[in-house]
Amino acid sequence: MNRLNNIAIIGGGITGMAAAYYAKQAGAHVTMYESSDRIGGKIKTVYRDGFVLECGPDGYMARKPTLTELITELGLDDDLVRSMTGTSYIYVRNQLRQMPAGSVMGIPTKFWPMVKTDLFTWRGKLRAGMDLVLPRVYTGTDISLDTFFRTRLGSEVVEAMIEPLLSGIYNGTLDDMSIESTFPQFITIEQKTRSLILGMKALTPPVQAGVKPREAGKFLSLQQGLGVLIEALRPSIDRLYTETKVASVRAHEVTLADGTTESFDSIILATSPNALGPILGLQEAEKLSELKRTSSITVLAAFDEKEVAALDGTGYVIAKAEGNALTACSWMHKKWPHMAPKHKALLRVYIGSEYVPDLLAKSDETIAGFALRELRKIQHVGTPIFTKVERHIDTMPQYEVGHKQYVRAFEERLSTLDGVEACGAILHGVGLPDCVDSAKQAVARVMAGQAVSV
Repeated sequence: MNRLNNIAIIGGGITGMAAAYYAKQAGAHVTMYESSDRIGGKIKTVYRDGFVLECGPDGYMARKPTLTELITELGLDDDLVRSMTGTSYIYVRNQLRQMPAGSVMGIPTKFWPMVKTDLFTWRGKLRAGMDLVLPRVYTGTDISLDTFFRTRLGSEVVEAMIEPLLSGIYNGTLDDMSIESTFPQFITIEQKTRSLILGMKALTPPVQAGVKPREAGKFLSLQQGLGVLIEALRPSIDRLYTETKVASVRAHEVTLADGTTESFDSIILATSPNALGPILGLQEAEKLSELKRTSSITVLAAFDEKEVAALDGTGYVIAKAEGNALTACSWMHKKWPHMAPKHKALLRVYIGSEYVPDLLAKSDETIAGFALRELRKIQHVGTPIFTKVERHIDTMPQYEVGHKQYVRAFEERLSTLDGVEACGAILHGVGLPDCVDSAKQAVARVMAGQAVSV
């Protein structure tokens, strides 16, 4: 039997909470240190007037199984709900326009919808068609998403469709984002088929003649809100210290800001990226702490349903060229019907990162008023029942060109520190399933290392 099972976890976001669960399942005694006054990190569910308000992520990609497996193990699978679907829109040239049918992550896979769409000019459409004959863009050296897609499909498709769809995932710009670290699947497709259009088309399931395919929502969430996931994970922690800052971590040793030192068999770092360098004192960790991170502000606004223009679909993204301060608007009551009472509407708007620095210190009322004014430039909304403003400060790591190499150097250096592992969004993926998968792997490495030590 493994006797080395006293584990410290630094950080109480979804990654740390998942690590606590997997460590407890492996028989460990778990101590968690969290610098803020609450656990859950970006996940935060608020209940008000019958609304379920997700102040952070509202769901996760269904195709990534690790989080669904965890939810099932916790006995919450009966609470799982799948997102609704509908027409997808992009606000471009002062109008909400439908996404061409067959587009996958902004990449066209069908001929006639692309020909008929009013999203692009004929010149833009012809330029996108050059993808069918162009040589491969990726040659083994990391490049930005902007360089990759603009070279393959042209500026119009990038600016009107791909940039609004993809940049919101990382709250950044395509100019900065590394294709190797964000969407390596496009590299694989290009290497196999050379053409993105042909490659994505090959991945799209064939449609049976005369049968209209039933589109399934691509996201999953929990009926009671993702906050219940955090509460279900809480019992995995034997000792929880909130509002407790860790000053440093060395092999088998945690030192708190007040000078208190405690020894552990293993330590798992699931902290924010900016804390890695100061805690570890390693050059490679300092590099990750210095990498660009962005802040964001979201505004949730509840309405009587009649106060919101009735549109099919679950929301829209906004092309940057429109000059609107918002990047997207989700009709949460249509995407997730459980989030709003009957005859009510719930909208969530995302403020563009370039506007965020000036707004962070403003009052909630000022921010909400600003967001509503920008929203009304696009669609009709009346007076909200209430609004909820949520600030996420320096929370989103940017996977810039070269990110994969920085992470590899950090992990190689960390492997020399006995009994210390790291996991989280800074490493191999920012989505909730990515974070859970990262935690599961970190615990597996810890337990394997402990077994060797016994």
